[in-house]
Amino acid sequence: MNIKPDLKASEAVPLRSPTRISARELALDFPIYDVASRSLKQLLMVRPIANVLRSASHVGGSIATGAGGTVVVRAIDNMSFEIGRGERVGLIGHNGAGKTTLLRTMAGIYEPTSGVLETVGHVMPLFNLMEGMMPDATGREFIRIRGVLLGLEPHQLDKLAEDVVEFCELGSYMDMPVRTYSTGMLVRLAFALSTSVSPDILLFDELIGAGDARFVSKAQERLKTFIERSSIVVVASHSRAILDQWCNRLFLLEHGKLIADGSVQEVLKEYDQRLAAESK
Repeated sequence: MNIKPDLKASEAVPLRSPTRISARELALDFPIYDVASRSLKQLLMVRPIANVLRSASHVGGSIATGAGGTVVVRAIDNMSFEIGRGERVGLIGHNGAGKTTLLRTMAGIYEPTSGVLETVGHVMPLFNLMEGMMPDATGREFIRIRGVLLGLEPHQLDKLAEDVVEFCELGSYMDMPVRTYSTGMLVRLAFALSTSVSPDILLFDELIGAGDARFVSKAQERLKTFIERSSIVVVASHSRAILDQWCNRLFLLEHGKLIADGSVQEVLKEYDQRLAAESK
C-alpha cells in the first residue's frame, strides 16, 4: 500500500482526552506445566532442548526456570516505554521476538506476569478480520454480531450497518448467508466492518488487505482515514515499506526484550547492523 498518512498529530488526530500506553518493567512468561523440574524426562530432554533454544539467535523468547523449577518461556522481558497521542509505533524483530505477544498484551488478551501495563483509551485490536463470522448468518446479521464484539451499543448498530453496506458494495448478497460469499466478498465485508469505528488505540498484526484490484484504491483511502482518526497506532510488520509509510517511531525487539526505540531510520539501521553481525 503506497499511502503516507499525515503524521502531524495536531492535524491528523482529533482532540480527545489524553490517550496513552504505558509499560513499566513489563514481563510475560508462558510456563510449561507438563515438565517436572526434577524428572528424568526433564533431565534427558528439556534441559538439552532449552540449551539449544538459548543458543538460537533468531527465534523465540528466552528460556528460564520459574517458581518451583517450572520451565518458562519469557516472551516479554522487562519492557518499559511510553506511547502517547499522535504516535504510530512499528514493531520489528526476528520471528518470535515478541511482537505479536506484545500487541496481544496491549489488547488485554494476555495478562502480564509482572510489571505494569496501562492503557488509557478505547483499544481496538485487528488481529482476525473474520472473527464472529458465522457461516449461516447473512451479511447484515454478521454486521450486528461483529458490532457487538467491537463493543458498540445497540443504537450504534443501525448506523454501522448503513455505512458498511454502502461501502462494501455487495448489493443483494447482504441478505444471503456469508457461506455463499467468495473470499474477496468476505474480505470486503470484514474490512468495511473493521474500519467503520473510531478507536483511540489501534493495534495491527501486519496491515490488512482489501480484496480485488478494483476495490483497492477505495479501500486504501478508507484505511488511511481510519488510521488518522486513531490517536495511537501500533503495528507489527516485517515489511520495511509499511513501517516507513505508516510509522513515526519503531521498537526493535529481540528475545522478548526492547533493545532499541527511536525513529524509523535509526532503528532500521540498528536492526541491519545486528543482522550483519549475526551473519558473520
